[in-house]
Amino acid sequence: MTYLSLSSVSFSLNSSLILNNISFDLETGDWLAIAGKNGSGKSTLLRLIANIIQPSTGEIRLNGTRYIEVNDIPRKIAIMSQRSNIIGGMSVFELVKLGRYPHLTSFQFTLSKADIQQVEYSIDFTGLNDLRDRCISTLSGGERQRAFLALALAQDGSLLLFDEPTNHLDIVAQYQILQLLKKLTRQGKTVVSVLHDLHHISKYANKIALLKEGKLHAFGLISEQFTSRTLSSAYGIEINSYYHGNRLYVDF
Repeated sequence: MTYLSLSSVSFSLNSSLILNNISFDLETGDWLAIAGKNGSGKSTLLRLIANIIQPSTGEIRLNGTRYIEVNDIPRKIAIMSQRSNIIGGMSVFELVKLGRYPHLTSFQFTLSKADIQQVEYSIDFTGLNDLRDRCISTLSGGERQRAFLALALAQDGSLLLFDEPTNHLDIVAQYQILQLLKKLTRQGKTVVSVLHDLHHISKYANKIALLKEGKLHAFGLISEQFTSRTLSSAYGIEINSYYHGNRLYVDF
């Protein structure tokens, strides 16, 4: 069943067309990797899906309802951000608690027991129990990334958005983050992430939206769209995609 749907979505800024006529559907439990060269429109597409900016034309639907008619988008969509201006001297626990505030009612000023349970679950899921009282600024890159993932989980949205979640992380931290995201899709979350590493895309995502000059160059299952011809055409260099056993590999 279609969960997220984009229909003829375009976005212009200062009379410049950034994204042109993007259409695709995602189902519950999908992991969509948005890929393409720098300047192809990846982050803009993610921001449109996050409802941070609005399409110039076309529409986006969540579970069949147009975004413009969805009153509780902050409860259903969580975007993982690392903006330092919201960190301050917060502990991990304090940061993760922020994810519950979209759920507070107009007359609710403190988190409920259920809210705290969701915070505790998110910290435990990301393996941060021993770091819960640590200041965010003292964490390693991988630990900090897991803290922001816990924040997104505390929000308990069914659609999780990530912009380069493995950026600037060492190989161990990259593995930890990607494994956590894969586990979330198995639990029924839908994940959309901008990813540059083709090896990560081939191993973890099940679908790809490959952009080229603001257009959807290819979309579909990794097994069908992650071909040498398609990748080489999108990136402008020779890229080889091949199977070894049941595992898909790329080299260039």
